[in-house]
Amino acid sequence: MRDLFHKLDPRTRIVAVTVATILVASTTPGHLLPFALYLPFTIALILTSRASGWRLLLRVVEASPFILLAAGLLVIRDGLDPAPLRANLAPAASVALKGYTAALLLAFLMATTPLADLLWALRKMHAPESLNLILSLMFRYTSLMSEEHSRLERARESRTARPLGHQRYAVYGRQLGTLLIRSWDRAERVHSAMLSRGFNGGWPSLVSRSLRRLDWQFAGFVTAAFCAARLL
Repeated sequence: MRDLFHKLDPRTRIVAVTVATILVASTTPGHLLPFALYLPFTIALILTSRASGWRLLLRVVEASPFILLAAGLLVIRDGLDPAPLRANLAPAASVALKGYTAALLLAFLMATTPLADLLWALRKMHAPESLNLILSLMFRYTSLMSEEHSRLERARESRTARPLGHQRYAVYGRQLGTLLIRSWDRAERVHSAMLSRGFNGGWPSLVSRSLRRLDWQFAGFVTAAFCAARLL
């Protein structure tokens, strides 16, 4: 049971999570009853995989400032009088619940599906090729910048015999500039290497996949469950 989600085609995973997220987001503002089913359904969906609950919780906590800010602004949009505040509590609560549920679903998808599989699925689903290319290059160059930053940190620490003190920010500023220049140079070398190996904007896949009956059944069940909760 805990391996079920990992056996699904990446397209099925994207469709199931996207449909669930859209249904949650489209819930009428102030209507809280559907969330009594959204959360159990989301937990049941997570239990079909080997995803770490602690890791998912950390991802949701990272999104909390934005979710709580949106809900808080909605509470005080009509002023600080008691009557408007009470009237806005239910819509604000629904916004917060929508945000947390959607964040949990998207974190679950990212934790269970490698980026290469997501990009392959998006390409098979005829997503814009430019979007696919931008996402893949962003992921590649983000890791590249992370590697360069680690090298600069090691170099600075190995050459620093005493605390930086009040010069800390000047050193960090120069380090940031060096990071941008070195990352730019390395990105050009990586791009040249990709072109020399025949890169034409597409990403080859060595795995042949096809939709099975299990994929259709799983996507249909998830859609039906969240639709039923949405119609409450």
